[in-house]
Amino acid sequence: MAENQDPSLLQRRARRRLVGAIALAVFIVIVLPIVLDKEPGPVGQDIVIQIPSQDAGKFITRVLPPPAPKGQPEAANGSTDSARAKALLEGKEAWVVPLGAFSSTDNVKQLQAKLAEAGMKSYTEGVKTSQGEQTRVRAGPFESKAAAERAREKLAAMGLGPAAVTTR
Repeated sequence: MAENQDPSLLQRRARRRLVGAIALAVFIVIVLPIVLDKEPGPVGQDIVIQIPSQDAGKFITRVLPPPAPKGQPEAANGSTDSARAKALLEGKEAWVVPLGAFSSTDNVKQLQAKLAEAGMKSYTEGVKTSQGEQTRVRAGPFESKAAAERAREKLAAMGLGPAAVTTR
């Protein structure tokens, strides 16, 4: 059968096979190692972790401890970590209503006076922001979310514009 075919046709087929074999060899030698490279690329940014020294002193948290259960005396402001952990394990969460952050202490005092007149507990928390030192004012803590929601509605009726209820 090969005797009946034109020699130029055979040469074209041979050239195509040769070009195909060269393309396959180039693919195997150049492209395949790039695709199957198991070495990961460089990480763009290092993660920095800062662990405070043990000599730096006691860690001071900005979160206040939950209120003492009814019938028990209130714990001191610097209550132990074990007492906080026990309260969390028992499911006693404290709920608060954020009212705002103020740079003026006069505004903080006025707001707390309004809250005291309404018979509502509140506390403050110092915070450093890009705009300088500010004081957050929060109503509470409340023993349940429902109590905090009722207080939020009362605060809204007073025209104070409270934020959503959150856990402390």
